Amino acid sequence: MEVIHNSTQYKVTPLANGSLWRLTSTEHPRESVVLTRDQMVKAGLGYVFESVVVDVNKVRAAQNKIVIARFLQDDLMWYHAVQEFRQATGAY
Repeated sequence: MEVIHNSTQYKVTPLANGSLWRLTSTEHPRESVVLTRDQMVKAGLGYVFESVVVDVNKVRAAQNKIVIARFLQDDLMWYHAVQEFRQATGAY
């Protein structure tokens, strides 16, 4: 999701734990900031996390599958686990 804050356009992605959000500048991709839910509300971006709900259990399950796939060196399993992780976190 993309938002405008302080006349700068940011791409917002939820992090794995569900309570932290990364705002990355679209003009300068190396410029990013991590905000908590409270900081998002104070910045007026509370509507962002209300639209995306992160299921922490699905995220953890996907992370575990990624680790197992790396251990087994199974590329196909790793690819599917990464896709599940992206779906669970809302990052594409």
